[in-house]
Amino acid sequence: MKGFADLADLPEDDRIRLIGEYVEAHPGEIVGVVVDRDYTGAKATRYIGKLATRHRVQIIDRNVGPVAHSILIRLTSTER
Repeated sequence: MKGFADLADLPEDDRIRLIGEYVEAHPGEIVGVVVDRDYTGAKATRYIGKLATRHRVQIIDRNVGPVAHSILIRLTSTER
């Protein structure tokens, strides 16, 4: 495990900006982002949409997260 950052206290768009900037700055790395799982999966879908349109990232997959009621989104940079 390389690192961990708790971004929960930041506004959503700031969290997405920081995640996208980190992924872009570390090409070739796989970055995991854990979000709360709501009933519709809307939060994970929203994060994926914003990351994909605002940053040079590739979504690898989206699966059940490591803790109850969470979703794990794995992504990497499109830059190599």
